[in-house]
Amino acid sequence: MAMDKLKPRQLDIMQNLAKMLQAKGPVKVTTASLASECGITEAAIYRHFPSKKKIYEGLVDFCEQSLFDLIGDINSSKEDHLKKASNIMILLVSFSEKNPGLARLLTREAFSVDEASLDNRIKQMFSKIELQIKQNLQKYEQETKKKLALPSASSANLLLAFVEGVIQQFVRSGFSEKPSQRISNQVTFLTESLLK
Repeated sequence: MAMDKLKPRQLDIMQNLAKMLQAKGPVKVTTASLASECGITEAAIYRHFPSKKKIYEGLVDFCEQSLFDLIGDINSSKEDHLKKASNIMILLVSFSEKNPGLARLLTREAFSVDEASLDNRIKQMFSKIELQIKQNLQKYEQETKKKLALPSASSANLLLAFVEGVIQQFVRSGFSEKPSQRISNQVTFLTESLLK
């Protein structure tokens, strides 16, 4: 579902869902509670989305589209490839911090049994992001003729696992501990530790 094809009411419903997901503690989102948050009837929600799962799918699409547009900007920048890999990591954390409801989506905490099939979408999204990090590390090695301390695939996996952990901690803290305060130093330390 492309964001530019969404009707204003659909966007409003998705934004309200994201807002509900930013609540501290576990959230049980029902179509009734979502309708109430939007100030419309449950029937009106079903006129715009055939199921609650479709609303979640829309949010996952939005997340994916936003992140990959921003990653595209990073990849087309003039920075060196190691810096690009770092910037992708920082982007993931800052995006999650600015969008706490979407952070809960990325950690899959927002899904009930009904949305469990979206797990694969999140898994694929992170696999693609890991590939972007890995490709930047490989290009760094090719351009500098330097070898990283770990193979590029292991390095990319380590860097992404760190970022996923930071996002998880942010969600677990009830969004109170802002990771952006220390993420730049941590990412610099991690990426530099990969240089032999």
